[in-house]
Amino acid sequence: MAIPRQRIHLPPRSWRRAYAGWRRGERWEGEALARFERAIADEVGVAEAISVPSGRIALRFLLEALDLEPGSEVICCAFGYPVVPYLVREAGHRLRLVDCELRTMGMDPEGLEAVISDRTSCVITTHLYGTPCRVREIARIAEAHGAVLLEDCAHSLGARVGDRSTGSVGTAGYFSFETSKLLNTMGGGMITTADRELAERLRKIAATQPPNGFPWLSKRLLKTSFEALVTHPLGFNLLVYPALRFVLGEREQFTSGYAADTLTVAGKLGRYTSYQAELGLAQLDDLAPLAERRRKNSRYIVDRLSPRVPFQGNDEPDVVPNPMLLAARFANAPAVARALLARGIDTKRGYMRDCSGLLQEPAELPNAARVDREVLHVPAFPALTEAELDRVATALEAVLDELGG
Repeated sequence: MAIPRQRIHLPPRSWRRAYAGWRRGERWEGEALARFERAIADEVGVAEAISVPSGRIALRFLLEALDLEPGSEVICCAFGYPVVPYLVREAGHRLRLVDCELRTMGMDPEGLEAVISDRTSCVITTHLYGTPCRVREIARIAEAHGAVLLEDCAHSLGARVGDRSTGSVGTAGYFSFETSKLLNTMGGGMITTADRELAERLRKIAATQPPNGFPWLSKRLLKTSFEALVTHPLGFNLLVYPALRFVLGEREQFTSGYAADTLTVAGKLGRYTSYQAELGLAQLDDLAPLAERRRKNSRYIVDRLSPRVPFQGNDEPDVVPNPMLLAARFANAPAVARALLARGIDTKRGYMRDCSGLLQEPAELPNAARVDREVLHVPAFPALTEAELDRVATALEAVLDELGG
């Protein structure tokens, strides 16, 4: 059977919990919200956690609550999710980009040191695919220039840097709980911070969001159920893999990844619900075991293919990733993806991107452009068996031999 690029699971008892919440009248508001916020704050190791409609809305709320000087400079990594620099510009700030490192694929601290100035009010750094960036160095640089540091932790719940979790190093961190993320509450997210005054301002902003209703819940349940079906081995092999093979080589974006994300917050608004908090609470005990399984699976593939293939990583000895995705670089990534698909191994491309196109003034950011061209996500998700991992590694070796990599 073919192996999908990732596996999405329907959160435990999703439909039953929705019905039970309706019976109790607690689908939208309930004590589970406070318990889930407290649990995430404890998991990350901070005083406060504030539930929000989505990861991108978390950033919008933070830029508003921090009350940064209008028109001040905000620095982001050049390789990442384009909506991050987009929201910076939308908030009226001057956008600066720093090139990424090839190894971590996160912000290069030396590049940050070269561009940060007294005009910089905020630095936003991302822990891509669950691998922490060199955030301690970035934090020292930001602090030396009086800039606020925000951590984009959409992919990195459970990752650690020394004795601290991602999301606890900067002034604030923000997490995403979309269906493909490390914790799936069918949407929504969380902001974490040690600053109680900032947390209070954020809660006031979040409270202005309109409540979600039954149409929203129905859409979320159906969407997540569908994603779980088509990434299940049986559903993938019956429905998705034949379609991918049919268009192989004809529509590169379809066969390799996802269409470009629209730079918008449409569909990402609405108050986080007690129902979603219940889904999150039900998954917390599995966070650590699943993280260990991801690390074990990733190590197997990396050990089999290194040094032939450059994989994402962080070489600091006390950094512990939670690899949401296993990222590798190939000079001929589209050809590798097509050859792997022909061998029954689905991969993912085009998830994060070179964001330099959002700059008003051109800048040389060669690493971001290179990673954008070369990155490919190889299946290593927790549900894979040892035999399946061996199939992935063996297929990669055969494709590299065939293509001369």
